[in-house]
Amino acid sequence: MDTESKRASYHTASYQAAGSAMMSFTPIGSIHQHLCAFHVYSNDRSRHVRAHHFCVCRSKDFHQCIIYDSDKADARLIGIEYIVSEKIFVGLPEDEKKYWHSHKYEVESGLLQLRVKDLVPNAAVDVAEQPAMLELQQTYGKTIHTWASDIHPDLPLGPPNLMMAYTQDGQGPPPDVLKERDEHCGMDTPRKKSLRAEYLPTYETVKGSDEWEHTGKAVSFEPVEREIQKQ
Repeated sequence: MDTESKRASYHTASYQAAGSAMMSFTPIGSIHQHLCAFHVYSNDRSRHVRAHHFCVCRSKDFHQCIIYDSDKADARLIGIEYIVSEKIFVGLPEDEKKYWHSHKYEVESGLLQLRVKDLVPNAAVDVAEQPAMLELQQTYGKTIHTWASDIHPDLPLGPPNLMMAYTQDGQGPPPDVLKERDEHCGMDTPRKKSLRAEYLPTYETVKGSDEWEHTGKAVSFEPVEREIQKQ
């Protein structure tokens, strides 16, 4: 096989299948949870992005998630989120907390949901979600999107963006965006909100999270050129 033929084979289904058979994907294989919610840009709360989180628990106090813009085979990998318990969040340096958001409203409002396979009945999901939502209600997330796919759908252009969540009604996402998500995923956000009101405890977020609510200011990442540190 000549050089050009070898290069062309890289994108064939047979070459990719051979790679899957030969290689290990252990970190990816550890993923055990698929959550669907929305993120909003920290410095532009008019831009809402559907976020499919594929998560693994490193410990009972720490999740790590890779984020895609859909659950399709050609989904864009748009970011990452780290999720910590209240215990971990409280112990963070004060200057670090400005990067983090609470999950209380996302859980209680029904916006954050388990994304299950289409044939799983709602009754089974209602039971399966309860341990997860009881845990996630009292957690905090640090989310960075590396691909602003809402304005650059073809390539991940520009600096990364700090993302936030919602803390009360009226912040978004717009009704049509939420309806599209629910219809695509077979979800019912108002029903989930009512269901969770029956089993979630009263919870107040701790000081330091969702700082933008108190300051009216957001953190954004701006590229800065610096002198290279030489060896």
